[in-house]
Amino acid sequence: MPLGFLVPLFLVGLIGLAVPIVVHLTRRQRAKVVRFPSLMFLEKVPYQAENRRRIHHWLLLALRALALALLVLAFARPFVRDDAAVAIAGTGPTEHVVVLDRSYSMAIEDRWADAVEAAGDAVGSLGPLDRVSLVVFDQGAAAPVRSTSDASRIRAALDTLAVTDRATRYGPALKLAQTILEESELPGKALTVVSDLQRGGWTGEEGVSVPEGTEIEMVAVGSDPPANLAVGEVALTRDRFQGAERVTPRARITRVGGDAELEVQVVLEVDTREIQRQTVTLPAAGAVPVVFQPFTLTERHTRGVVRVMSDGLPDSELRHDDARRFVVSPGRATGVLLLDAPSGGAQASLHLRQALEVARGDGFRVDRVTGGAPGADQLSTYQVVILNDRPFPEGSEGERLRDFVASGGGLLMVAGSRGGWTESAGGLLPGTLGAVQDREEGRGGRLGYLDYDHPVFELFRGPRRGDFSAARFFRARSWQVPPGDSVTVLARFDDGSPALAERRSGEGRVLVWASTLDAFWTDLALQPVFVPFVHQVVGYASGRTEVLDAFTAGQILDVSDARAMETAGLGEVAEALAAAEGQVALAPSGGTTELSAGAGPHFLELGEQGFYEIRPPGRNDVRPVAVAVNVDPAEADLAPLDPEEVEASIRSGAGGTAVAATDTERAAELRLEDRERRQSLWRWMLVGAFLLLAAETVLSNRVSRARRNERAGAPQGAQS
Repeated sequence: MPLGFLVPLFLVGLIGLAVPIVVHLTRRQRAKVVRFPSLMFLEKVPYQAENRRRIHHWLLLALRALALALLVLAFARPFVRDDAAVAIAGTGPTEHVVVLDRSYSMAIEDRWADAVEAAGDAVGSLGPLDRVSLVVFDQGAAAPVRSTSDASRIRAALDTLAVTDRATRYGPALKLAQTILEESELPGKALTVVSDLQRGGWTGEEGVSVPEGTEIEMVAVGSDPPANLAVGEVALTRDRFQGAERVTPRARITRVGGDAELEVQVVLEVDTREIQRQTVTLPAAGAVPVVFQPFTLTERHTRGVVRVMSDGLPDSELRHDDARRFVVSPGRATGVLLLDAPSGGAQASLHLRQALEVARGDGFRVDRVTGGAPGADQLSTYQVVILNDRPFPEGSEGERLRDFVASGGGLLMVAGSRGGWTESAGGLLPGTLGAVQDREEGRGGRLGYLDYDHPVFELFRGPRRGDFSAARFFRARSWQVPPGDSVTVLARFDDGSPALAERRSGEGRVLVWASTLDAFWTDLALQPVFVPFVHQVVGYASGRTEVLDAFTAGQILDVSDARAMETAGLGEVAEALAAAEGQVALAPSGGTTELSAGAGPHFLELGEQGFYEIRPPGRNDVRPVAVAVNVDPAEADLAPLDPEEVEASIRSGAGGTAVAATDTERAAELRLEDRERRQSLWRWMLVGAFLLLAAETVLSNRVSRARRNERAGAPQGAQS
């Protein structure tokens, strides 16, 4: 108990003890009036009441004195500061952060309900100065309630939360919790993580470091991982048959858990119509590939779904990841204009054309021309122009190619024996080509350097990904590359001369290959790496990437970014916004997002699994642009994480930090205030005083009634 108020408390206590004694001893003299005609015959005799000046009821005196003393102590608000009280009251006010997992995997069985209950229990015993924050996370993190002393706000927030379709990522949530704990001035720190602890969301490199001394509690919900079926990635292969574009879906059906083989139905739906169904047998744990028959693609933004039907399956094995959605459109092949030498013959580009024709995915649309380059309007329908063994044109034809590259087109020059350019094209093409170098002596030249960090050769990085060292080059053009950053050499021969170089011009790209892409000057066309190499070079020159047929829940699109939307297959949306035509995005759940016209950015968050529709406002008569959104395939892996692993990782990063003197003093003040509020001795003193006064009232009433009865029953003479 603090010593500062003991002296005044002692004085007040003495006064409080003296007052009831004085009151207890003070009695009024009661006189009986008798009327006489004259007072001359009476003699005044002093009334002796010594017995009334004695204390007759010590119990009443004690009750009154003790009640007043308790009132005095209660208003002094005392509390104990010794070690025993510290053990009861704790280390002082605490900053408590509750981290709640609401990722897609929490929707299984009763995990979400159990998690909400556990989060509510974690904030059920807040002290008077404690503060609590609620952090929810999936692949991102947010704090709906931050540093509040009102536990009802946390419970109200829990009632409004729901599981999302996003993946599990622990790092952002723990980083946010770390920030809240570090910014708090309260001396105590506590962290509670409520999750199913899905292993796929933990990398071990989150770099979380909570303050030293933080109490960490890991609350795992959900029992052992249940059996689960999921449709993995769906690969779409395109080809052409009798002039029509066809798509062949290939899917993997995975199963985790189970006791025996399971037979399921796998269905392919196109534009909400079932067109194919297959029966597959799944092992207890493993995957089975499913290849559907190709279907003809005629409409833009055709929607497809590969799903596992629920016939004969327990409900516990079916979730939203039992379906995989995609959107495909025809005419997405990269247009390639092949300008062949007039005298070269079809054999000169045979291997090049065959390599482009067998491309998968969106593929390439190749048109071979031996004359001059077409006009600007026709040229705009292509993404890449290949000058195969012919010089760069002069005059208006050359200007059209310059404009084509400047506006984003790609130019690939295969030098051969006829390739080259004049000084007028020096600003567009990298360096200067020289004479033909004959390397037929010996076994020919080899490629001695490849830039595997460049997108052209990145595919071949690593062992068994492609061997260029086996290719021999019997002839190649000498080449002088100017110094500077404007030209990038991507490949060199073993004598150090450039084999492939790139130069940017405007928004386009220009690449020069010093040899040929046939079987005359080199045997590269006969090597296994030839076809993927041609695809990489032409694809890179086009500036286009393979169009995505589906997105993952949680991704965000800037629909006003023309290049990004072209990659996403949504180029017409960006064009409409640029043309001052507003758009409306309809989410699978029915919510809408207004995409106003004009310059961006206009962000569209793909937060739900399903199909998003984008169309002009008020127009239901047009085929909408569709965007397919799926849950992250990693969410199908329900393997749990060891709670001790997470806790150990967090604690291993914790370290003591220097605390300022003012912070130490403030923390000490908060501890004292918190102990006083937690002990609340004054409340119990007020209760005790009330009970004593009530007992005193009852006892005094009984004493008064007893005296009245005694006087009423005594003789008249005795009363006088």
